[in-house]
Amino acid sequence: MKLIHLSDLHFGAETPEIVQQLKYAITGILPDIIIVSGDLTQTGSTQEFEAAKNFLDGFPAATFCVPGNHDIPRYDLWERFIDPYKKYKRHIDENLCPVHERNDVIIAGLNSARPILPHWNWANGAISSAQLKDLKNVYNQSLAKRRVCVFHHPIHEALNTPVDTVVFGAKKALRALHKLKVDLVLTGHAHHASVTALGDVYHKTTYLSASTALSSRLREQENRFNWVEIDQDKLVIQIYTYNGDAFTTSKEALLEQTRLI
Repeated sequence: MKLIHLSDLHFGAETPEIVQQLKYAITGILPDIIIVSGDLTQTGSTQEFEAAKNFLDGFPAATFCVPGNHDIPRYDLWERFIDPYKKYKRHIDENLCPVHERNDVIIAGLNSARPILPHWNWANGAISSAQLKDLKNVYNQSLAKRRVCVFHHPIHEALNTPVDTVVFGAKKALRALHKLKVDLVLTGHAHHASVTALGDVYHKTTYLSASTALSSRLREQENRFNWVEIDQDKLVIQIYTYNGDAFTTSKEALLEQTRLI
């Protein structure tokens, strides 16, 4: 399976010329699926969701999305607390924890965004025990050899990440993903691309974070997206970077890891 991993599109704070260049880059790659790990919008407005939907509908590949904290309405407090995912469900996907299976790979999404948290910063996230139980059921019902999980907030410690993220339930989620032998976890939020392998001699999980693909709000890195190929016994990752004219990659951005059988 060949997939594109986008995150933090932030429609409403996008740069139009970068949107066009991202379209060119993805169209040239011809992925099997395009995955967005949250923050499709900047403030969760109808106009921003419509822009995100139009962008994703422009590709022939399947799309797979999970919400981010910015996809919960920022200014409409009534909707934020009463029906926080109303616009997301209307324009992106009714299912906040979608599942996609093909080519012996199963992709399962989790919603780590919350309208309110027991923390001063509601931009942080959470993964509940109930979500982990549902995730276990999804994987156990599948015969797919490779397992991928997608959510917005990183639960691992990535090198040189410019922001600190609190995710309630992170330690329990890390243990569960290892126990479930998940091969690849895709996240965003920090606007920082990184690759981290965690595990032991029996199994390692690769945690791949994506930088913001489109937003003008950069944190030490340029706009980027990830290209991933999942094979029978290996994982190949390329990180594409916007250089001011186009999204390009290089040998230095090519990472290959042999998977444990």
